[in-house]
Parts: sequence; structure tokens; C-alpha cells
Amino acid sequence: MEQPSNVAHHQMPGRMATWLRRRAGRWARSPKAGVLVVVALLATAFAVTPAHADDPGLNCALTATASITVAPSPVVFGQNAQVQWSATGVNCSSENALQISGPGFNPSTEIFPVAGGSRSVPIGFTGTATWDVTVLDLSSDTGFSRHLASLTASVTGVTFVPDLTGDTRAQARQALSNAGYMLGGVGSAVDCNNVQRVSSQNPTAGTPLVRGSSVSITIGTTPTPPKVCP
Repeated sequence: MEQPSNVAHHQMPGRMATWLRRRAGRWARSPKAGVLVVVALLATAFAVTPAHADDPGLNCALTATASITVAPSPVVFGQNAQVQWSATGVNCSSENALQISGPGFNPSTEIFPVAGGSRSVPIGFTGTATWDVTVLDLSSDTGFSRHLASLTASVTGVTFVPDLTGDTRAQARQALSNAGYMLGGVGSAVDCNNVQRVSSQNPTAGTPLVRGSSVSITIGTTPTPPKVCP
């Protein structure tokens, strides 16, 4: 895109001075007309000045475009996804930056150049994942920014911890194996309703958990004599 020319703006003071001298006599006779003409000249001078002349980052922020992708898509629970982005604009410099929000990014503490990049993001959540790209004008006193691109991907392959309550230790181990988990620590606690069976577990039943993770259990026991179960 051809940039607005500043030639007219730079030449305006000389031309304006000559014009003002020629008409000084007229304005002396008509002060009101002189004021109106000066106001018009000032408006013209500001009109030919580029809007971003005193804000070097604004031109890039107004013209920037971006794209963002993720692979695989949909993303897989318990695996890493590769987030990749690309951005460009007119006269982009260190006065500009990209802000990326979404899983694996912290927009409050990090920014990126107006260019391309990628990041590996662990997927340890369910539902959907959304990433957004915004361009920032770092030279703007008002903090000008503009949203450029957005991407949403669903999360697949989610597995949940089975309910082990009431299982024997052997049954709990088998149930975990069938679901893709391992039996972790085994503790004990008084539980007259589940003697020699699973009284509690961690994580609890229904918790989304990456395959290959461990689940610990607590086996119920009877109280120490002379106490007895009711």
C-alpha cells in the first residue's frame, strides 16, 4: 500500500507564510475573517499529516493480519499439541507485538514479535481449547490493540477414573488396568462397611486422568480391639 506523502505537509509552512503576508492588510481591516482563515489553514495542515505520524506502531496495528493453527486437530487429551501462528503487517517493528491467549500461553506476562512462531502445549483438560491472536501497538499512549485471529479445537481421547469403592484390592487393580491406569499406593483406614475392600480412592471416581497414571486406594479395616464394628 502506498504511504501518504508528507511533502505537502513539509512545504506548507513556507507557502502559508507568503500567503499570510499578502493578506495581512486585509485581516487588519477584518479581524473576524482573519480568524476564520487561520482556523481553516490549521485544519488543512492537520488533515495532510498521516494519522500515525506520532505513533510509529499504529500503521502495523491497523494493517496486520494473522492466522493460527493447531495439530493434531482435534487435540488429544494427555498428549501435546503444536500451536503455530503467523502474522504480518505494514511497517511492523519493535513498537508492535502479538499477544496470544489460550492454553499454554500467558498473555499477562509474555508477548511475541509480529511474525511466525510455534509452541508445544500439553493437553490436560476436557471440552474445547481456544486460542486468540491480538496485535498490540506498544507506542500508543492509549494501548491500542486489535484482534486478528481465533481458533477453537475440541479435546478427544478423554478417559475417566473408574469407581473402585467396594472392590477388593485385586478387583481394583484389574479395573484400573482395564481403564488404562495403574494401581498406586495402598493405605488402610477403619471402615466397617468395606472391610478388606476399597474404602476410598485418589483421584476420585469420574476424574479425567491421562492414561498410564496411578490411582491410590484405601482398604477398609476393623477397629483395633477391644473396639469392634457395630
